[in-house]
Amino acid sequence: MNSHLNIFKSYTNKNRTYQLENDLTRALAISLQEDALFFHEVFKEILKGTNFYNQLFESLESESNVNIDIQKKASQITDFEHIFAISLSEAEISDFWEQNHQRNYDPICDLIIQINNIVLVLEAKRDNVNCTTQLYNQILNITNKQNQPQEFTQENYGENITAFDFNWSKLMAIAVKVSSFEKTMNSQNRFLSDFIALVKQHNFRWLPEPSISALQPTNTRAITRRLESTIEEITKGTRINKLNYNDRLGFEVYKDWAKEIIFWIKDNGNLGVSIYPGNTKGQGYSLFVNDPEFNDSLSILGDEYPINYSYHIKFTSFQKFFQGLWFKESQLTKTLYTKENFHKYTGRKKRGKDWIDIEQLLDKSLNFNWKEKCDWKNSMLESGKNQFDMSFGYEVYIEIPFQKLKELDQNQSDLTNLISLVNEIYNEFNNNLLKR
Repeated sequence: MNSHLNIFKSYTNKNRTYQLENDLTRALAISLQEDALFFHEVFKEILKGTNFYNQLFESLESESNVNIDIQKKASQITDFEHIFAISLSEAEISDFWEQNHQRNYDPICDLIIQINNIVLVLEAKRDNVNCTTQLYNQILNITNKQNQPQEFTQENYGENITAFDFNWSKLMAIAVKVSSFEKTMNSQNRFLSDFIALVKQHNFRWLPEPSISALQPTNTRAITRRLESTIEEITKGTRINKLNYNDRLGFEVYKDWAKEIIFWIKDNGNLGVSIYPGNTKGQGYSLFVNDPEFNDSLSILGDEYPINYSYHIKFTSFQKFFQGLWFKESQLTKTLYTKENFHKYTGRKKRGKDWIDIEQLLDKSLNFNWKEKCDWKNSMLESGKNQFDMSFGYEVYIEIPFQKLKELDQNQSDLTNLISLVNEIYNEFNNNLLKR
């Protein structure tokens, strides 16, 4: 799925400073409303250490009504006996009852959750802003609207108001655990996964994401998450665009001969990086101006990494891939990828002489049963097709050892070294891959 289709992501893709808090709050509210397990885990965490949870849910006969709302005025919050004043920020909540800046007005509360006579008031901030005073004034005015004349002090209201520090990191740890569990049960909630993606785009540090130095090489999922955060940070600070696909991770490139650089984590923890020159006939025109030659290695952060490549002949019909051949240099009996062969054999091929010419070319050039590999009989000869398109492409790749990733990424809150690594890889693939 294209990441632009994230439920909570604005079409403009701009980090609107003042709107961001509203976007995050709205996304959280919808996720709580649409994912019962997520709501349960958040609610249980907030009520931990009190008797309210058991009072609400200990019996099958219990009747509990839940209402979730955003941007609600203090005067609209009624019929409650207990309020949880919840700070959702990077900054730790201050002593709630030490606040003394009292202002009588009708404030708008970010997020309100009411279950029977219990009200949760959440004030969300997009960064390291202490919102204790703002939260204090909201609760002050909510109680005032209830026509309760007592002075707003801990002595008078302490038993009815509980301040709770629910920072973004704590909240997202719950969100990730719930989403991971749902994924394991094959019931992943779209709202929650898109909420996590939105938060990660804003600030990866809010997610429970260890540095690679703290991981084992077999933990490819966690290493991949770290790589995703690195790529997200790069796209926020540069003009490089991330690929908008869920099935591959990487960047767009703007060469005539290639359009994507793909990153992935191998089973041993190593980082693999690939590019696919000549993936279409159009890309081949630029690549086969001369017979293409690749450099032997790329220099990245002072280290040389050998360039490996293999060949890929792609067969498409109506611009859709339906078959292909992958092979290495050792599987060639004669040079196949030449300027002459490109212009003569690639492109649209009609049933008849064109197909016979391709059979003869591949019979002479390849030392393995290529017809079996691409199911030539069923995919072409007996398929009912009268034509297909053929391209001469490559898979070119390098591999960065896990140990190098581990050396570079030592601090959970600092992606600087990984960003430098990925940036250099991108630049080297763009500028130094071909000899000409």
